This record gives sequence, structure tokens and C-alpha cells, in this order.
Amino acid sequence: MKASEPARILVVDDEPYIGEIIARYLTVEGYVCRIASCGEDALRVLRSYNCHLVLADIMMPGMSGIDLLNILRTLYPDVAVVMVTSVSDRDTSILAIDLGAYGYIVKPFERNELLLHVANALERRRAAIRRQKGSDKHPSIPRLVKLTRSPIRISAKKVVDLIRSGMDDAALMETFNLSAKALHSLLDQLVAAGALTQSEVNDRGSLSPGSVVIDADNLRLPNESKAKPIISAADAVKCIRSGMDDSSLMKRYNISARALRSLFGKLVASGALGQFEIDKRISETHEWAILKE
Repeated sequence: MKASEPARILVVDDEPYIGEIIARYLTVEGYVCRIASCGEDALRVLRSYNCHLVLADIMMPGMSGIDLLNILRTLYPDVAVVMVTSVSDRDTSILAIDLGAYGYIVKPFERNELLLHVANALERRRAAIRRQKGSDKHPSIPRLVKLTRSPIRISAKKVVDLIRSGMDDAALMETFNLSAKALHSLLDQLVAAGALTQSEVNDRGSLSPGSVVIDADNLRLPNESKAKPIISAADAVKCIRSGMDDSSLMKRYNISARALRSLFGKLVASGALGQFEIDKRISETHEWAILKE
């Protein structure tokens, strides 16, 4: 995006009134806006609309904003994403940032607050692209995102057949030597390609819990919801630092790949682990999966 070129923004919200208000605020400031009513609609728009920023509501029927964020990070890595929600949920905020969102706005918000988040996200995007171009000029300087093995190609039909046969996340990761993050990428690509429906991916949450609560102080908190198992932070850190891989961690705590990423994010947010310790795990398994027919 050139300095004189107006930023192109896609607003995704299932409430038309909210989407129109956001677009109006941004258009007055010189931004070029499009509106999508759901995640699926947003993906259709992005096939022909080269935008710089997506503002996505989190709580949407069908494909949620978090689901859309996962797909955007895979298919459109240069597009900045800012999440918008009416729920002030710290866990959701941490998850969104952990998955690559540039910011998080809670409704109702002030006009100036929205404009500030948008301006900051676009500037961070420009800075990230400048760094990327700069590092390309100096190939001798290692780049963290390229320290992993080469992307692997996986048969879409084989994955779909295994998923529909009932294979769980941990077994899929072992079969294809994937990390939890790469499995997310794989499932998102299958949905985007039409090989799986979003409901089939969402239904996999019933195989194991979708999020976790960490017990940082060994208080043995009562587990009031089976959907959110309580995991000892001390035990998780010990297992991670001992070299236990993603699939082994998932089996130990009976959680899904999504829940494992939630666990990592909460351990880092609580200070129990350093982000570098999570980043280091990337090099131990394939981080990207490219589907083939």
C-alpha cells in the first residue's frame, strides 16, 4: 500500500446496522470500505477484493470471528485483522491475539477508539511488510518463520477420510507429523476448499474440550464445566519443558488441538512460560500444511 493510497477495509458483522456504522466512520476518514454479513461472505469478497485490514465481529452464527481469523492467517497472511465483540472476555482476547489478531475492540466503542485501533493496525502491518522486505534483501539473516521444515503436501481426500472415520486431533497430528497450529491450518484449508463443512470441524470439539482453565497456584479449583477442564500450570510447564510433544500433551489432558493452543496462550499470559518457549516448539514439527487433491 502506497502512502497516498487509501487503505481498503473489509467490515464483517452479522448485524447490518453495526457494519454500516463502522463503515461510515471509516469512510469519512478516507478509508475505502466493503461490508460482509458473515465469515463465509467475507471469504467470497476477499477472492476479488484486495484489502489491507479486516474488522471482524467475534460472535457470529456459523463461522465465528476466531474461525475466520484462523483462515485469514493462512490464506491472506499480509492482511491485518482486528477483532470486534460485545463480550469483554479476557480469554477470548488472549486467544485472538495469540492467533495473530492485531487488536481487539469491545462493543460499544467510541468512534475515536475505533479509528485509533484501525490506524495502529495498519501501521503495524506496514512495518511488518517493511521488515519482511528488508529481511529478503539479507538472506544470511535467519528469519524465525522460515526456521521450520519445508511445507508439506497432504492429500485432502486422505485427511477428510480419516476425519470422517472418527480419527481425533492427536492421531491426525501423529499421522502427518503436525503441530497443533498446523492442524488448525489444515482444517481451515479444508473448509475454505469446500472439502469439509465448518459444522464438521466444529463438531470435532465434542471429541475433547475446546478450551482450558489453568490452575496457576495449585488450588485444585472445582471443575464446574466439563467443557473447560482445569489443568495445573505447574504440571503443564514441567511436561512442556521436558520435551513432551503436542499430541502427547493432548492425550495427557484429554484436550483438542484448539484447547492446546488455548493452554499455551494462557501459560504465556500468566508468566508461567515465555513466548520463546512456545515459538521454539515450532521447529520440532511441520508448521504449515499444503493440501493437494
